[in-house]
Amino acid sequence: MTVEAKEKLYTIEEFLNLDLPDDADYELIQGRIVAKPKGSTSAEHGRIVGKLSQKLNNFIDANPLGTVYTEASCLLDLPEASSYMKPDVCFVTSGRTPPRFRGPLPVVPDLVIEVNSPSDSNELMQDKIEAYQKAGVRLIWSIYMVQKFVAVYRLNEQPGRTLLDLEDRLDGENLLPGFTLSVSEIFA
Repeated sequence: MTVEAKEKLYTIEEFLNLDLPDDADYELIQGRIVAKPKGSTSAEHGRIVGKLSQKLNNFIDANPLGTVYTEASCLLDLPEASSYMKPDVCFVTSGRTPPRFRGPLPVVPDLVIEVNSPSDSNELMQDKIEAYQKAGVRLIWSIYMVQKFVAVYRLNEQPGRTLLDLEDRLDGENLLPGFTLSVSEIFA
């Protein structure tokens, strides 16, 4: 008979009180600590994140529907497994956050954008998507920068994702009505 050791699942409070080495950036994804070496984000990743953030902010400036955040910490405190994540870009509709707050976002974002780096495993990205969906994120855009496509996930919708290639357009749907962006423009 073999006994498998179970990995400890951390709560957000336990995670935030850990004395972790400062040689990496850490996220808590469904109770598991994930480390990413500091400085491992590529310039291309940063360029794509900047472009998406700029496009969304320009749209929000003209259509005040909420607030765009870049690399903001999000607390996703779920009974089965907590997450403390930093999506590359996220959006929260107006009226969902207090007028002034400090620290991580006090609400689950409505839209999350993750730009997948070559160093991100498919398993890690799926764990992130699952955590966002369990927390109630309504729309997720998972950008695959090497393969140049976007996987769109909608809360409680089957099939689980829609794949968009360079010929397609991202759509803000009912969260950002009127917002569209050519997938090819993301990578240009």
